[in-house]
Amino acid sequence: MYCPIILGSDKTTVSVATGHVEYHPLYLSIGNPHNTVRRAHRNAVIPIAFLAIPKSDRRYDNDLEFRKFKRQLFHALISAVLQPLRPGMTRPVVRQCPDGHYRRVIYDLVAFIADYPEQVMLTGIVQGWCPKCTASPNNPDAISVPRTGVLTDELICLLDSKSLWEKYGINDDIIPFTADFPRADINEMISPDLLHQAIKGAFKDHLVTWVVDYLRIAWNESQANKILDDIDCRIAAVPPFPGLRRFPHGRRFKQWTGDDSKALMKVYLPAIVGYVPDDMVACIASFLDACYISRRQDINEDALNNFDHSLSKFLRLREVFRTTGVRPTGFFLPRQHMLTHYHTLIQDFGAPESRHITAVKKPWRRSSRNNTLGQMLMTNQRLDKLAAMQADFVARGMLPAGHMPPPNVSFLPRPIDNPPARDNDSDGDDDDEGPVDSDMNVLGHVVLARFCVRSYPGALQELAAKINEADLPTLTQAFLSEQLGIDGIPAGFLPYTIDVKVFHSAIATFFAPSDPSGVCGMRRERIRATPSW
Repeated sequence: MYCPIILGSDKTTVSVATGHVEYHPLYLSIGNPHNTVRRAHRNAVIPIAFLAIPKSDRRYDNDLEFRKFKRQLFHALISAVLQPLRPGMTRPVVRQCPDGHYRRVIYDLVAFIADYPEQVMLTGIVQGWCPKCTASPNNPDAISVPRTGVLTDELICLLDSKSLWEKYGINDDIIPFTADFPRADINEMISPDLLHQAIKGAFKDHLVTWVVDYLRIAWNESQANKILDDIDCRIAAVPPFPGLRRFPHGRRFKQWTGDDSKALMKVYLPAIVGYVPDDMVACIASFLDACYISRRQDINEDALNNFDHSLSKFLRLREVFRTTGVRPTGFFLPRQHMLTHYHTLIQDFGAPESRHITAVKKPWRRSSRNNTLGQMLMTNQRLDKLAAMQADFVARGMLPAGHMPPPNVSFLPRPIDNPPARDNDSDGDDDDEGPVDSDMNVLGHVVLARFCVRSYPGALQELAAKINEADLPTLTQAFLSEQLGIDGIPAGFLPYTIDVKVFHSAIATFFAPSDPSGVCGMRRERIRATPSW
């Protein structure tokens, strides 16, 4: 059985507001599970190591030898962690699979998911160059060829260090960890990172910033600030609706998360219409089309063709930022250039989800903040053992197949008196919207908002008069008759002194097998009843 190994790493900060507590987790997945299982957070991606983060005094910040040491230490640590897999890369080894059968397995390193700074460190290229091809930052339109380990080795043998650095963007001081494993090529392993390259990089750091720069070029300082305030007001005026996040103060806040960037993509386009040229709006719209296509769970050839069309339109229309003076020097930006490789990369690789939240940040917050690494490892180990025990109990018939943990687990709506707090560091989607990827086995489950609206009367008859719905008592009787399975409720069944509370929102979790739902057909949505609508 062929077992492709997918790796991923991303240095993350776990402290919030104050402090600078960092960890550098290394994740591993295999290419055998279906993509729906990998995206469902079902332990298809696991942390296998926390890499060392060397620290030094300020006088060594620009020391070349110390920089070289940090880069090579990074590769040496990954190589040491993966050494147990090396014998199985040349000769099949017998392993027990999850279905209980024993098979001969051959391992292979196929993909490494990382953001651009780590791609530079992994591939041994110069900052600003592309890790997938030899396109030069000084002449991005020139003919380029794909980077490979063979090409890099030949160039190192033929050229000196200065020529390698200036002409091909190669840093010959780095020996990649793939040199210790057969059939492994780090340049071919590099795969797209949608969150850091497309969403946070190309959209938030580039396009949103360029729009602000254009307004400051086209208008004087006071007028530009007035326009930016009106754009923030437009964003804040978006009404509550399923799938949309509200920005009460617009986009003017400092700590951006993955959730914030994804949510802003949905409401940013109409907010800037009228203040920027039409070509600029069309440029951002084309990028959003390409980004949403690349984020699909299933992508076919038609989707890839639509992606190519949207990307080519974006690359053509972004010239408006050059002509307006925002980007007079051009557009060779590694994160945007990487989009040109997405067609091939999407065909070659899947994209495992990040586990920063479940494997790093949440365990750190549960720790005592003293010698936290051991506590985090123990938390992850215990959670994995509990999940394995539950699966074993279900397989032995000791628990029903639909058995679930208590309802205060993160994938179930919380009780009214214990509302979930928003995770400021979350890189995923909103907890109250979207698919529920769990074994939850219910037809419907509703949790009301934390507080009722106190401006409504508590008596049913008075409430009927308040909302101008005279048939409310009759409709309530019919509803209770249906819910309780009673064939008709007498007219006097409901006392006039019944205490009625009104809520304008609720979270509904229901069974609806479809593509937008989770792997088990469950979906969660927020229901809103706003009188102004």
